[in-house]
Amino acid sequence: MRSAAAIVLCTALAGCTSVGAADGERPTPSVAAPAAVPGLGDGVTVYLETLRSLIEGDAVVQADVFRNVSAAADAAPTTTNRLMLALALATPTHPASDPAQAQQLLSELLATGDALLPEEHVLALIHLKEVEQRLILDAEATRLQRANAAATAQRKDRSAQELQAALEENRQLKAALDEARARLDAITNIERSIRERENADPK
Repeated sequence: MRSAAAIVLCTALAGCTSVGAADGERPTPSVAAPAAVPGLGDGVTVYLETLRSLIEGDAVVQADVFRNVSAAADAAPTTTNRLMLALALATPTHPASDPAQAQQLLSELLATGDALLPEEHVLALIHLKEVEQRLILDAEATRLQRANAAATAQRKDRSAQELQAALEENRQLKAALDEARARLDAITNIERSIRERENADPK
């Protein structure tokens, strides 16, 4: 899914004007710069290659890439490094992914206006919309899980109450049966006693 998203990003960004050369004051992120992708600025290419590493790399590669991105943002919190970190946090295929933090960083970057290059603005906006949808889906999944847990608990409580009621009904029926047997035994004893007296005192 993320690979397909990267392809869509490349297609969407291919029409943007490349202004990477005019951004001489923007520091290069600490990850290695790949070969240029036709139609994209060098800065956007670095972002896409970093995302590719986080999507396709094994656990060791993912950890190394994210550690480098995070360290670069901490050491030099430039627009480029902060955007790189936000995009890394927005990528859901590695353990350090954090859509809520990514949403915050991307929103802050988009609010800076001209600080982002046109290509970077599109990239940030696409990923912001994606993480917002993920957060909505995650919240809905959590709500459904809680509702299901509550319904299960209610069913268990209802079953426990029904079981308790059945046990109480059985207890009452047993008590009534024991009482009826006791009365029957009493009547039988009285009848036996009467017969014995009659047999012992014939007229």
